[in-house]
Amino acid sequence: MKLIRLFSLSATLLFVFQSVGSAQTIVETRTVVTDSSLVAKRSTLALKYRVDNDTRVDMAPTGIGEPAWGEANVKHKAGRSRVELEMLNLGHPQRLGAYYTTYVLWAIAPEGQAERLAQLPVRDKINLVATTSFQTFGLIITAEPHGMVSLPSPVIVAENTLRKGTKGGVETSQIEYRGDTGAFYLVSVSDTPPLIADYSTPLPVLGARRAVEIARRCGAEKFAEAELREAEVKLAALEQLWPSRRNREEKYLGLANDVMRLGEHARVKTEERLQQARLAAERRAAGRMIAQAQSEAESAREAKALSDKEAEFAREAMRRAESEAELARQKVSQAQTEADRAKANEELARIEAERARLQADQARQERDQAQQRLYVSLSEILEVRREARGLIVNLSDVLFDFDKASLKPGAREKLSKLAGILLAYPAAYRIEIEGHTDAIGSEEYNLKLSQARAESVCDYLKQSGITTQRIIAVRGFGKLRPVASNDSDAGRQVNRRVEIIIADAELEPARANR
Repeated sequence: MKLIRLFSLSATLLFVFQSVGSAQTIVETRTVVTDSSLVAKRSTLALKYRVDNDTRVDMAPTGIGEPAWGEANVKHKAGRSRVELEMLNLGHPQRLGAYYTTYVLWAIAPEGQAERLAQLPVRDKINLVATTSFQTFGLIITAEPHGMVSLPSPVIVAENTLRKGTKGGVETSQIEYRGDTGAFYLVSVSDTPPLIADYSTPLPVLGARRAVEIARRCGAEKFAEAELREAEVKLAALEQLWPSRRNREEKYLGLANDVMRLGEHARVKTEERLQQARLAAERRAAGRMIAQAQSEAESAREAKALSDKEAEFAREAMRRAESEAELARQKVSQAQTEADRAKANEELARIEAERARLQADQARQERDQAQQRLYVSLSEILEVRREARGLIVNLSDVLFDFDKASLKPGAREKLSKLAGILLAYPAAYRIEIEGHTDAIGSEEYNLKLSQARAESVCDYLKQSGITTQRIIAVRGFGKLRPVASNDSDAGRQVNRRVEIIIADAELEPARANR
């Protein structure tokens, strides 16, 4: 089944494929990075392998590079799947572009995890064995800039396909996983000298160079200086070692792998520290937003205090009028019969009941107006609907890092605004937070993910000033409560959500459907 490749970048990228035979080079002409990740969405065939059964699948070319063919024999036993791979005609990776030095075999789970199984040697015929804990997964082979990469590249040269008579339950699922900001697969047009294919330098040495180049381009000189320096020192030693004809590949292969590992480590550390810096900046911005909301709330309270004072003047006038009326009633009661007094008392009770009703109507009207203002304010930043149990604020899964509970910058910004609105809300309220997933993946995995995402939202609201007493429940329901069909991508997208229920504190928490 041919892969569908869709790349979603907050940056503006232009991929230019230069053709020299089947060679490809991805060239960067302009990049404006506003997010920390490139999200690649692909669909491929995932097989669920039966326990203790040998299952053979074909590895078919995707149309990129040489038409490589092969097969994989998979057996799941004792909690692990053993993959015996045989591939033919992968071709030299430099033919795909000067940036590529190796091939990597990956297992992709339905939940989206990408597990690096093995680096493939560059030979006409490849035989190797790898294992994974996955029972349901797809197999892909990608071209990579070096062998220690953490994430698959977009250059997929082969993938598993069913052969006639293949045993095992078959599932087709949308595979989503985080990619890099583009530093892996982009070559700046300003690079001098330009990067060209190199068939004389050993591929492990080229891979070591690529790992260090990637770390530098990601910003490691600023955010992971010590880790980058260690990689550079070992790269310098490698450059001295390999040219000697006396040194066969096995003598410098370990050092080259060390450089790749250290370069990847520096890149990962850079990503982490960049993210920490972004989070710190966002927290400062959120603090400013909350302070502004609190200032506005204080102004609103002062205006309300003034309004209350005016209301108190009106009530005082009413009390004086009632006192005068009471004196008049006393005078009348002294001059009238018992029957007249009974009639007067009945009328007085009627007046008091009417006044109580008017006061209750006014209180309800004020509460409804406050709720409407809250609904309008929240609707400007998030999807909101009304239900019997209160206002339901919906956060879709696109506001979270894929397959994780960590909030994206956009989600944190929206939650900061939500917290500011709630802090200024004059009425008492309570909050419940519920996490939900689609039906893909195991029940246990989905329950854990939905609970973690609900707790992530809860923690951020608390950090933004919402008190613990306001939040009465935080729950994950996994795939138990879909609001749409799980048979389509659109339906599954709707089902992956976190809902924040906001209701008046005096109302009894809804118990239905718990």
